[in-house]
Amino acid sequence: MLESIIAAVGMCADGVSEGLYAVRHRFSARAAGIGYAIGALIAWLYKSVTPITFTVESITVATHSAKKPPQILYIVALSAIPSIVLGAFGLYSKLVSMLDRAVIGGVIAGVGIILTRVGFNYVRERKWVAGTSTLAGLVAYAVTDDLVVVIVASVLSGTAVDWIAFRRGQDEGGEQEEKKSSNEDEKDEEKEQSKFGLIPPKWKEMFSWPVIIGAFSVFSLRTGAIVSYATVNAQIAGGRDPRLDGATLMAGLGTLASGLFGGPPIETTPAPMAAAPQPVFSTVLFMALMAAITLLGLVKRVGRYIPLQAIAGFLIVLGIPVIMPEQMPSAAQSPLAGGTALAVTALTNPFYGLLAGEAVVLIQGFLR
Repeated sequence: MLESIIAAVGMCADGVSEGLYAVRHRFSARAAGIGYAIGALIAWLYKSVTPITFTVESITVATHSAKKPPQILYIVALSAIPSIVLGAFGLYSKLVSMLDRAVIGGVIAGVGIILTRVGFNYVRERKWVAGTSTLAGLVAYAVTDDLVVVIVASVLSGTAVDWIAFRRGQDEGGEQEEKKSSNEDEKDEEKEQSKFGLIPPKWKEMFSWPVIIGAFSVFSLRTGAIVSYATVNAQIAGGRDPRLDGATLMAGLGTLASGLFGGPPIETTPAPMAAAPQPVFSTVLFMALMAAITLLGLVKRVGRYIPLQAIAGFLIVLGIPVIMPEQMPSAAQSPLAGGTALAVTALTNPFYGLLAGEAVVLIQGFLR
């Protein structure tokens, strides 16, 4: 029992760290607490060993697809609806069986490139903060091979550099006034987006093209992530049933509840709780703890002192040495389809990548 509790508490470090990324993108962490609570209940009902939590991949895709605050929240909420339908009616497993595994691998690998590109953009924005974060993240990964250690090392090192520069009154490149202006703009947007409360419906923006494409992009990423991560967690837990439909319903309902109140998407993830002696208990406990942490506003309080660029190291490590090597073997099973899905995803978004990859599969099947 103690080992199961330790695994859940340890995973909270990753949850809080990735939650900081959501807060710095002006999402409401409190809203995510509702999603965590729903996730804990569904995991208990389905005896699931796969949790839902903040993930930088889904947050990046959601904020990459649209820039206006209301549109980003609509993307999060709308992306959950097809997942809820598929999970509730047991259709997710059937959908996944129809998709080519090489295409799914290519889409997720393409998201890895998107994460890496965002990380390097942060390096260009603030070289010392993001550069230090990247160096610390790479060293931490090389030494420990542990993503929790990577995110803590990269965020702490980048934040330390930011505080030293701030205390000396020197911003990088001497652009203190520009930083102040940027912070003022961020505060104005934060008032609009990060406030915990039911988001107002603006129908014209809700069903605009960027929102529709963004919602399907987040949904496409979720579709690939669930079959990958839930299967891995189930194998680690002793070959259990991955409960794919339950995981889909959990991610859908959790994300919908979070998005409706201004929160980020809450997605499935690989987790150490699967290796615990009581994996279901440990998984449920983790989400219950995160529900308490987020609803109490602890993530946002910490996020006030951490610059957005301090996450650069984690993004780059997650994109290059983690996601790419994991997904490339799957994409290589059908090089043309997988490569097309990867390239289109990296250049546009996961939804277009999924469509392009499956189109290649259909064409190849027709020509053979």
